[in-house]
Amino acid sequence: MDYMIGILLLFMILSINSLQSSINRLNQKLNKIANHIGLEETSLLNIKPELKNELLDLVNQNKKVKAIKRLRDATGVELIEAKEYVDKL
Repeated sequence: MDYMIGILLLFMILSINSLQSSINRLNQKLNKIANHIGLEETSLLNIKPELKNELLDLVNQNKKVKAIKRLRDATGVELIEAKEYVDKL
């Protein structure tokens, strides 16, 4: 019974490694495609001043949730990233 658990665990580790390799290859391809068509990287470091001012206004009005939603709509970042950014404003 113990050896079956070991074999199952080994199989799971190998599967996870294989999936991670596939994800890395897909990310590399996606980055090449994005660079080829001239897509800008969506980053919180590249936020336009107008958007930042709008977010600051919302935060000053105690509307953090709206600021987070606006940031996510404008940039497509994940919820946790948007929340951390708005919290730092």
